[in-house]
Amino acid sequence: MNSRLYQTKSVHAQIAHELGRRIASGALAEGELLPKEADFQAEFSASRQAVREALKVLAAKGMIYSRKRAGTFVNNRASWNMLDPDVLAWHPRQAVPEQVLQELIELRVMIEPFAARLAAKRADENAIHQIELAVEQMRGGVDDPSKFYDADLNFHLAVFGASGNSLVDRLSTIISPLLEAAFSRQREVHGPFDEGYLQHERVYEAIKSGDHDAAEAAMRALLVQAKEETTSE
Repeated sequence: MNSRLYQTKSVHAQIAHELGRRIASGALAEGELLPKEADFQAEFSASRQAVREALKVLAAKGMIYSRKRAGTFVNNRASWNMLDPDVLAWHPRQAVPEQVLQELIELRVMIEPFAARLAAKRADENAIHQIELAVEQMRGGVDDPSKFYDADLNFHLAVFGASGNSLVDRLSTIISPLLEAAFSRQREVHGPFDEGYLQHERVYEAIKSGDHDAAEAAMRALLVQAKEETTSE
């Protein structure tokens, strides 16, 4: 499992991941009363303490809440911490709400063009090479949507890293599960992959040449297309 996610070695962590997936998928619906702790103990062959620790994890992420003498309930989705990597990873890709995908695009438009601009100014040889590798992978995946979008994700994460801004780079690790969901949506309505590859290549060439204005503009143009393929607006 990716190191950014909650560890899974302990019993309580395994329970938290399983219950988190059930909640995110809707198997445990918003407002639903959770089974009693004893039921979870029996299901997972776990101690009472392990179950309680798992529930604490979910509560900290805003997914559940408790009412005295009433029990523990699934919280409204609006209260979930949707920037938490676990919460995002627990969602089936097709179940990520449309509003969240729209908000992701808005966030990307605010951040990624400037990240590309910073990359054009600051990226060292290794950072540029990582972007180049992703572009080459995209070129090799123009006939394979799965390979293309895996490379697409690598490209955007590489640009974040090349920005030289540690907070921007950290943000990329937080939103990458949501980017995966967005790219999954784009697979369903994608435009020509050749054009998608060329758009990413333009960003790469601008960063490589140190043309920060062109890098920012190319990334902004790329995101306009991504918005059309990701949302229903």
